[in-house]
Parts: sequence; structure tokens; C-alpha cells
Amino acid sequence: MSAPQTSTSPFRILVVDDEPALCELLAEVLKSPRRSVEVRDTAGGALDFVSRNPVDLAFLDVNLPGMSGWDLARHIKEISPHTRIVMCTGYHGEDIEAQARVVQADRVLHKPVDFGELITLTEKMSEGRS
Repeated sequence: MSAPQTSTSPFRILVVDDEPALCELLAEVLKSPRRSVEVRDTAGGALDFVSRNPVDLAFLDVNLPGMSGWDLARHIKEISPHTRIVMCTGYHGEDIEAQARVVQADRVLHKPVDFGELITLTEKMSEGRS
């Protein structure tokens, strides 16, 4: 099990989406001197990364090939229970919110992503870390 990052180290973010251009765009928006951002375009690549590197926050697309974002969220929580999870989806409805609770996701962010909301959410989540 990975330990949370200390407040002197960068806040580590993982972005997982099967659209590489979207991953790179989100990474550019999120990067700052206090935040490091990694991107992966597959669930397997994300799991491999998280198993070797502590992550404070993960933005996960719900629809990933091979493994759903929901399953990926469950696996990340097993590996690293402290990691905050934000599910990203174009779908709306109570079933999405209910599924997010089942996988212990902290939030659902609806696509198209509002960059202001993305940054505000990230800053809020980074304030409460150890």
C-alpha cells in the first residue's frame, strides 16, 4: 500500500482517458509548480503506474476499453485507499452518482469538462492532504 504524499512534495495527479489528446489537454490545464500530472490511455497502464507510484488524485474516464473506469476505480482503491477518485463521464443521472458511491469515488465530473471547475476541484482536494 502506498503512503500519501507529504505536503512538501507535489500533489500527484493521474488522468486516465482513452482519448490521448484529451489526456494531454487535461494534463496541461492541471500542471502547476505544486502539482505533477501523469496520463495513461489504458486501465492496465494506469494500474501499473499506481502500483509503483503514489497518486493523490485520479481522474478516470468511465468508458475505457478492456476495463471500465468503475472497475479501475475499485482496483486503485484496493492498491491505494488514500487516492481521491473523480469519475469523468458524459452520462448524467442518479445511476451514475450511485455507481460513484459504490466504487468510493469522491466526485463525478461531467463532460465536456469545465476547466474552471476542474481546477477548483483539484485545488480543493489538494488542500486536505496530509
